[in-house]
Amino acid sequence: MKTLLTLLFLLLTVGCGTKSYYTLGDNLSIESTDTYKENIAVVRVEVPKYLEEFKLVRQTTPYNVEIIDKANWLTPMQKRLTDVLIDYLQQSMNNPNVHLYPWDSSNKDKKRVSVRIKKFIAYNNDVILKADYKIHNLETNTIKSELFKTSVKTDGTLDGMMASMEKAYLELATNIKNNIIK
Repeated sequence: MKTLLTLLFLLLTVGCGTKSYYTLGDNLSIESTDTYKENIAVVRVEVPKYLEEFKLVRQTTPYNVEIIDKANWLTPMQKRLTDVLIDYLQQSMNNPNVHLYPWDSSNKDKKRVSVRIKKFIAYNNDVILKADYKIHNLETNTIKSELFKTSVKTDGTLDGMMASMEKAYLELATNIKNNIIK
């Protein structure tokens, strides 16, 4: 009886404990294509409720979003997407003066970037990213608002979904960068 209980306990803990963790942007190799040295403050990226959770989700119908069993984000997506955007802007503009607002900000900031993700999810064979963002020029006190939408093909696997999500987010980051340096 004791052996049976031990075996059942092991099966439950091993079977329930197997999880996969996913992240975006950890292995990016970004070339500096522009040089922009002014201070840029990045506000924490806003994400939809389903990205605030640690569970990965995908959309199965126009009206249904499902949790993917045993697939989790390694870090909260709000923090991860903010960190990736800061890192991308620093590397692509050869600019160490890109930082998180308000914690690392100073009176030297020239621009402030805020991003709101409205939709970022796999649906059918695509990853869909819809967002809007603002670039606030602190010197002229003007705000440039932009809408962004992209769809990136995916192969349906979780790794394929992650690669497509990363590609879609880098498209958004590139779009933001291009509007900063205009």
